[in-house]
Amino acid sequence: MIAIALGVVMVGSCGDGGDSTSGPTTTSTTSRPDGDITLVDDFENGSNGWASDMSDFSEATRPDDFLSETGSAPPGFEVDDGFVHLAATNTSDDVFMYLRRLVGPDDGLEPSTDYEIGYTVEFASDAPTGCAGIGGAPGEAVWLKVGAAGEEPVPVNNDGDVRLSVDKGNQSQAGPAAEIAGDVANGIPCEEALDSDRPPYAMVERSASVEGTTDDDGNLWLFVGTDSGFEGRTSIYYDRIEVHIAPQA
Repeated sequence: MIAIALGVVMVGSCGDGGDSTSGPTTTSTTSRPDGDITLVDDFENGSNGWASDMSDFSEATRPDDFLSETGSAPPGFEVDDGFVHLAATNTSDDVFMYLRRLVGPDDGLEPSTDYEIGYTVEFASDAPTGCAGIGGAPGEAVWLKVGAAGEEPVPVNNDGDVRLSVDKGNQSQAGPAAEIAGDVANGIPCEEALDSDRPPYAMVERSASVEGTTDDDGNLWLFVGTDSGFEGRTSIYYDRIEVHIAPQA
């Protein structure tokens, strides 16, 4: 599970995107003689070095309700389990909200080296399966992406159009720096979810692998986020991110 701070916080602004998070590091890192590295962030005690942000909007469509917080949990879950809550309304029909984290030589990475990075991401979603929505479904039209790059993936403002500095692809399409791990539909049938006072949250697990190359100093940026085609509000509680990094043969 992922936690980004102690207590409920609204974090400060970060660049052209949204908010960033910080806190004590509780990452579990395991290195093997063959160069393989496994990082597990369960966010029970802090952000573990992950920061939050958003991109893919214009000055006119920038979400004004972007939320990044810790110390909270979705209804029916325990706060002590540790979550990182990201939420925003996709007024641009294209918002990407994400977490990013730096790993490097202190974690066992080598300079200018190609790696295979495998992700397993666990999160709570209130997006039912099989529902229709404006622009697309709230579950199936919001894609979870996992990525890696030798440069920091940050929002870049180009004449009022804010995009990510690395190529993650767009919505259902992957890019050189990111792969699609699935969508955020939580498996609860739409009819059942709509019978509730509010759509319930359920845990979802997604996995995918991406290739990445460290920079000249051995640094590599990891990122996980949602690329939305649903013109409504997406609310995700990240609970656990496990990353396996292996040098390519």
